[in-house]
Amino acid sequence: MSEKKRVLIIEDDELLRTSLQFFLSSKSYEVLEAENGFQAIEVLAKNTVSAIVTDLNMPNMSGTAFIKHLRETMKLDVPILVLTAMGNERSELESFHLGANDFIAKPFSPSVLQLRLEKLLK
Repeated sequence: MSEKKRVLIIEDDELLRTSLQFFLSSKSYEVLEAENGFQAIEVLAKNTVSAIVTDLNMPNMSGTAFIKHLRETMKLDVPILVLTAMGNERSELESFHLGANDFIAKPFSPSVLQLRLEKLLK
């Protein structure tokens, strides 16, 4: 990768968020973090990002509410990859309907996540 791509990870599980941050940083991504949708909105008010990786099931503001707010209120067209334990058809369809670009069910392979991110960023 020629220039560092900035990725925002929205995940309430601190261990997973830290692991994703470590993995993506090792792959030359600049990583920003948020625990929920509200924190993510604050991060996006101060930073531009190349892509967003978000969980769906989070306290305070869910991933689906965040995606809806991002697309309808903030009007941001940044690629969104949903990474969630809610790997059912309904969650996947709802995510795409709201404006997500990709969907990965947990448990997942970090290498698959990296490949999907690279495809979104092309």
